[in-house]
Amino acid sequence: MSEGLSAPEAYLLLNLPHWDVHRALKLGFMGLVTQGMLRLDIEERPGLVRKRRIPHLRVAPALPEPLPPVAASLVKVVRAAEPEGLLKDVLRQCAHAYRRTLVGFIRDCVGPALVTRGLAAPKRARILGLVPYDSFALTVAGEAEKVRLQGLIHEVSAVPSLIESDPAKAMSLIAALGGAFLLVEELKPHYPALEKALRPSDGSGGDSYYFPNPASFDGGAPGGGCFNFGHLDFSCFDSGAFDSFDAGFSDAGGGGDGGDGGGSSGC
Repeated sequence: MSEGLSAPEAYLLLNLPHWDVHRALKLGFMGLVTQGMLRLDIEERPGLVRKRRIPHLRVAPALPEPLPPVAASLVKVVRAAEPEGLLKDVLRQCAHAYRRTLVGFIRDCVGPALVTRGLAAPKRARILGLVPYDSFALTVAGEAEKVRLQGLIHEVSAVPSLIESDPAKAMSLIAALGGAFLLVEELKPHYPALEKALRPSDGSGGDSYYFPNPASFDGGAPGGGCFNFGHLDFSCFDSGAFDSFDAGFSDAGGGGDGGDGGGSSGC
């Protein structure tokens, strides 16, 4: 079931046998920020024309234990870049953990997570029929989950119109998607409204949020729920700041299919 899938797991499930490791990493960081496991702090610095917005990624205090493998690996990377948590330092640690091309994030972390869930199996493939590399193929269960996810992604297109008229239904649709909700580009302009809809139904403050059926949102997939909707907080999420990851990833090396086939990230 997709409720337990992290955003990069859902991304890989939907795109195998192809992938963009940069996209998967970006989704992984975004997911942990919206869960409150990572803090995204924006520092404004004077510029020639306008202020520059410098993102800092830091690990949030009092994280739950144990973390799922993918989340634990990303948290370890960010912690190694502290205390500053500058993007260039986070990316440098990514290169250390996942090799220069970053492909280790897929091959040693995200792919094995899907294998553990029974949604994928290891596969030996070849680039252009010549160069061998390690990949993954969906199992029968994985193919079924992919079809289900694709259907949910189509349904979630109705969420923007439901935020005010039926917030409980909007949240149910997002919860059914699990971490895959971050893959729906159409939702990005509506993140502030979603954050407001997730506020407690009694209007009080605090960290609790209103859901129609909280017990169903942690995910029951093998390996535990990696994306817990009980901890979503869109108020700490700045999708614009993550755009700087796209430029920064080019400094960390290539990615996607193929690439470096040796070594291990230890995920």
